[in-house]
Amino acid sequence: MLLQLFSLYFESLIITALLVGAFLGIWTGLRLLSRVDKTPKARQAHFYDMIMIGILVIPVLSFAVMSLLLVFKA
Repeated sequence: MLLQLFSLYFESLIITALLVGAFLGIWTGLRLLSRVDKTPKARQAHFYDMIMIGILVIPVLSFAVMSLLLVFKA
């Protein structure tokens, strides 16, 4: 049972990391295309902010995705 929970969490962690990475990549790309940040320092600060948001959001959303996977597999 514990092994199933770990495998389910690992699967949800991978799914969440891919989704959050894609979302943050699109957001950063659109921001670059619209030229919101004028200086390289501002672009770098925004990039670091996106990395921190991703690091903080991935584990939280992973538990939500794990619960959805658990419901769908039951």
